[in-house]
Amino acid sequence: MAWAQKPTDQHMGAPPTLWGAAHGAQPPVIVKAYRVDPSEADLSNVPLLKAMPEGKAEKKLQLIRTGGDLAQSMPAFPEKRAYRDVFWIVPFFLMVIAVFGAAGYFAWSERATIEASLEVNLNFTSLGAFIGVGLVGGAVSLSTSFLFALLACHCSGCVVWTSLIFGPTLTVVIGIALVAAGIGTNYAMAFMGGLMILLGIISFTCVFVCWRKLIPFMIMLVKVVGSVIRSNPMVLAVSVLGSVAGIIWAVACALTFYGLVVSLNLDTSSRGTQYGVIFVFVLVLTWGSMVASNVCHVTYCGVFGRWYYKKDKGSMLRKSVGVALTTSFGSIVLGSFLVAFVRALEATVRSARQDAQQDGNMVCCVMLLLVECFIGCIGDILEYFSEWAYVQCAVRGASFFEAARITLSFFTCANLQYIISDLLLNSVVNLGTLLCGCTGAAAAAGAGYLAGDGTSAAVGALLGLIIGVVAGGAAVGIISSGVKTILACWAEDPEPLRQSHPEVHAEFESRIMAKLQPF
Repeated sequence: MAWAQKPTDQHMGAPPTLWGAAHGAQPPVIVKAYRVDPSEADLSNVPLLKAMPEGKAEKKLQLIRTGGDLAQSMPAFPEKRAYRDVFWIVPFFLMVIAVFGAAGYFAWSERATIEASLEVNLNFTSLGAFIGVGLVGGAVSLSTSFLFALLACHCSGCVVWTSLIFGPTLTVVIGIALVAAGIGTNYAMAFMGGLMILLGIISFTCVFVCWRKLIPFMIMLVKVVGSVIRSNPMVLAVSVLGSVAGIIWAVACALTFYGLVVSLNLDTSSRGTQYGVIFVFVLVLTWGSMVASNVCHVTYCGVFGRWYYKKDKGSMLRKSVGVALTTSFGSIVLGSFLVAFVRALEATVRSARQDAQQDGNMVCCVMLLLVECFIGCIGDILEYFSEWAYVQCAVRGASFFEAARITLSFFTCANLQYIISDLLLNSVVNLGTLLCGCTGAAAAAGAGYLAGDGTSAAVGALLGLIIGVVAGGAAVGIISSGVKTILACWAEDPEPLRQSHPEVHAEFESRIMAKLQPF
């Protein structure tokens, strides 16, 4: 790890003195270093700890030192890697076998019953039409995501601006449609449309006023990511395979879930049983989808990490895929399960809250809404931090929890939070994923209308949206993976980036130093 700063990184000009007269140059003025070795971290040299109570800061400091020790014992890209979190692979594969087995059973043995239900309730003429609508949505969203990733290689500014503008534009368009449909007939719908138009205008204001100064920085990082993709174009094939896996998984889960509802009459069961089915369905769907997405993420992290450290130039992709599917696969499954479990809880509580709202039990509704918000926040934190932790799984071969400790240590000691606060990464990636989901929903809605009527079109839109988000996330995520890997590697050792992209290195430094001045 390269924590020591070179003189050019720590010294800046000052007024001439005798030193300057004797040496013919400006004397150095020492400014505060923006990083510290985890082993030397204390309450005085880590700004993040200064705002914490002393007891909490001491515990955080111990975690930082533990993470630093783990990083020292696990060099980047070792010759041999141990299998991590292997235990979690077994239940995951059992779940996969169960889902595909159930999907095959319902498609074969219960096909007549399912098709009759599809025709009566959803106006689909056959099971094949139902699956076909989902596949159409997946294919269109997959094409969109592939073009999105390809565009990032050649026009980073277009990708960033498109991602940031798409969300507000879609909100305004939907709002106008609601107002047009509700005027004179449904004032509540028209009012909701007006609110959406206002929200879209506020979002546009955020993009063009609040975020405008941050957009060039985001374009700079996407440009670096695009250059790496251009030099390793086969990495796009991983996004395609990951998206296809996500589509197949979503279709299998949808068929299994619908088959259970129809064959077991779950729609007439008690609410407790329905909540249990919702929990299991969301857990299974999210777990499998996130494993497919995170395999791609760890592969991308391996490619970008090897590019950063100039390792395995001739076999970057092959070795990165190998790590994601072997030694780090257990860590991927574990991290994905933690997020999926929380998301399943959130979906179950949301369903209970909606039932309480329909029953008019406002006290219960408010309490469940608070619980739902709390669980949602936990899920967001887990999902966000796990994506950063996977970088260390790809680079070092650490287990999931070891990777989390190393990530915490590096980020805190390098003050990386000041760079992350200026990133529009999540907005770009999430809205890019939404773009893929919307194209999938539109295509599936059209296919559903051709296969049935308006009801089947609505069901197709929902199915296409889910599949599109799954497929799009795997492909659009290459931008997120690239930026996070570069930042995580730079937090440990800035020298490789200083040599390859000095303008990006200087931008990182300046953003941290500008926010460290008060300390």
